[in-house]
Amino acid sequence: MKFTEIKISGLREGTHLFQFSLDDRFSESFSTDFFTCPKLEVEVALQTSDTIIRAELAIKGNVVLVCDRSLEEFTYPILENVTHFFKFGEEEKELSDELDMISQERISLDFDQLVYDIVALSLPQKKLHPRFSDESTENDEEGLLVYSSGTGNSEGETENEENDPRWDILKNLN
Repeated sequence: MKFTEIKISGLREGTHLFQFSLDDRFSESFSTDFFTCPKLEVEVALQTSDTIIRAELAIKGNVVLVCDRSLEEFTYPILENVTHFFKFGEEEKELSDELDMISQERISLDFDQLVYDIVALSLPQKKLHPRFSDESTENDEEGLLVYSSGTGNSEGETENEENDPRWDILKNLN
């Protein structure tokens, strides 16, 4: 079942707006490892021409995530804007993350996989329930300095180490 399919075969050149509402049925057709219970509104603005279609997707709503620390479910807001291009060509293939080549005979575009990927990539790596958000910022600030390449001397002190004479020769090269 396709939830965000747009028929492009009869579209004239110009801008066309489409809106979709996605719910639990949308996530059932994909892996539920990343999120569940989506309540998403998707707006697609297609700018069509003879050679290329520019699709601007605006996705907003909520999904349910499972906290990594407490295993409790919580609602996470989604607000993403993405531009994707479809170029007409002889064969169908993905040229980059933002550009797909499609054939002239293509009747419709399906945005289901693209919407799922956008939502999945917008999720945080560390999924923490909002009640843990204060703790995570405190812990992050404590461990900011991980590596220091300094000598450990304070700014006012001078080094009393002897220089290796081999390096003195290199310092004189200009």
